[in-house]
Amino acid sequence: MNKLVIVGVFIFLSLNKQVNGQSHDYMWPLGYGPNNSEHRIFYNFKDDPPSTIIRSDSVSNGLYSASFCDQNGNIQFFSNGLKIFDKNGIIVENGFGLNPTVVEWQSRLSYPGGQSGFFLGRPGNSDLIYLLSLDFGLHPANEWPYEYVGQNLLVATIDATANDGHGRVVQKNEVLLSGTLMAPTACIHANGRDWWILVSDADSNRHFRILLDSTGFSAPAEQLIGSKPNPIPYNNGNQKGTLFGNCFSPSGQLYADINDYLGISIFHFDRCSGLLFNERRIDFSPSPYHSNFYRNGPGFGAAFSADDHFFYKTATLNGAWVPLIPAGTIPYLFQYDLQNININESVDTINIIDSIDYHFPGNITWEGFYGMELGPDGRLYVAHTDYSYCTVQYPNEPGKKSKFKHDTPFFGTYKSVAIPYMPNYRLGPLDGSPCDTLGINNIPVANFRIDDSLGLLSRYFYDLSHHEPATWNWDFGDGFNSTEQSPLHQYENEGIYQVCLTVSNPYGSDTHCRTLSLGISKTETPQMMNQVEISPNPFCDKLSVVLNANLHSPVFWLYDQMGRLFYQQHLAFGNTEIETRTFPPGIYFWEVRIMGELAKSGKVIKVEN
Repeated sequence: MNKLVIVGVFIFLSLNKQVNGQSHDYMWPLGYGPNNSEHRIFYNFKDDPPSTIIRSDSVSNGLYSASFCDQNGNIQFFSNGLKIFDKNGIIVENGFGLNPTVVEWQSRLSYPGGQSGFFLGRPGNSDLIYLLSLDFGLHPANEWPYEYVGQNLLVATIDATANDGHGRVVQKNEVLLSGTLMAPTACIHANGRDWWILVSDADSNRHFRILLDSTGFSAPAEQLIGSKPNPIPYNNGNQKGTLFGNCFSPSGQLYADINDYLGISIFHFDRCSGLLFNERRIDFSPSPYHSNFYRNGPGFGAAFSADDHFFYKTATLNGAWVPLIPAGTIPYLFQYDLQNININESVDTINIIDSIDYHFPGNITWEGFYGMELGPDGRLYVAHTDYSYCTVQYPNEPGKKSKFKHDTPFFGTYKSVAIPYMPNYRLGPLDGSPCDTLGINNIPVANFRIDDSLGLLSRYFYDLSHHEPATWNWDFGDGFNSTEQSPLHQYENEGIYQVCLTVSNPYGSDTHCRTLSLGISKTETPQMMNQVEISPNPFCDKLSVVLNANLHSPVFWLYDQMGRLFYQQHLAFGNTEIETRTFPPGIYFWEVRIMGELAKSGKVIKVEN
């Protein structure tokens, strides 16, 4: 088959080594179901850059997205909060009727909770997999905007070996905890095998912890800590808890307890005891425009950078609350420097307005920023409405250096605001701690991604290794080496290079290699050269694809400048106009394929509207 190789498209030499369940979070299920999304889609982190897998089953994830992959990063089970599905999108035996507390606005397509559920394997027994989920209903105070609250933390138990590996739910809706609850979070115990599950009280400074070990779930224990009012007063001032947003840092050393109106508590976390300590506060100021509203409305999304240096928080301001601003919203992504003595003074707004979805005055739009999650590729993903996510490319960098991208990745199908909450499955033991009792060592696992840079022949190699690497040794395949963690390298010539990273610590070392192709190679069908016309170039709000022959199954493919599939369209004889107003400005590579074979390709430039 003829193929087009775009600059910056990279091919794996070998599959990633699967150690300690490192790939359980490699597939994110999206899509809004029949009459909204044409297909079921999975965002696939096995590829670099991540790819979109389009499937024929159209089960909706709506607002709820949870999944669990096998050791090879292939989807094993996923859920929309109402049902559990196997790898083929078929309901697992007895996998229906989840989260039975039905609220009046519950979608028929999925459970309405955001990042409120996730999967964990049974420590020491890979045959049992649990889905933990927050079942919620009316808040006792029943005051807007927090009319609803978590009522029960539920668990469903899956026998993964049943039905030839398609699974069977052997127990469901088992209550682990009841109260006025926020969505659960999880962190690997300091022994490197068991799990701590933390749930905050939505209305007080009470925190619940449950231990999952080889015997199952412990009874919940309580800890009262933090400066959050206890209880939070019900005074029509929006001073109630938040359902979603709590999270651990990737190292498990930090924990964020969120209240989108009152502020945030950042705690240190003891992975041995499961206890929180050393609170630091991020306070939100009241709005100068409305006494009952705080400056920024709820965003429900929070995440830490991979190195625990920065904390990120989404927020969305309703323009209707602010004088002289027309109806609409203003989405924000805030970055806080956790190494700054005064966290509140370190805040930086990092989302750069680069989309025509935003308009004058005041960067008003009709969308908001919602849930957020750190992907296994090291990028932060921010959920917003419609057809895409937003991305922070380098979350370990301060301010604008973190490189916020709007509408990236673009899925091409409606996915609502679904984004999963994923525990860090790649966290090892706390070596040398009193709880390091199982003889598990942090043997490092090498991994990296490759990013384009400003130079045609330069590449940025971004380290994704885990299990406590202490040293990095890069071989760029051209005779040059580096010991930096994430180096930038300039090649002298186009070509194909084998790039290898070796990471080491006192317990061992690991090497991961990939093939890097620099340059463009392509093979087109000569007889089709005059049958395909693309115009205009540069383009603005429309792109025209003209076929001068009645071709069989022609498809137009559009890639961004990093070689990622951005858009595809089936073509008809004659002129096909593609609406491009929402496409970000930049360089795009295109192909027209006939029955999968390349007919013609080229490059176009999108300019500002």
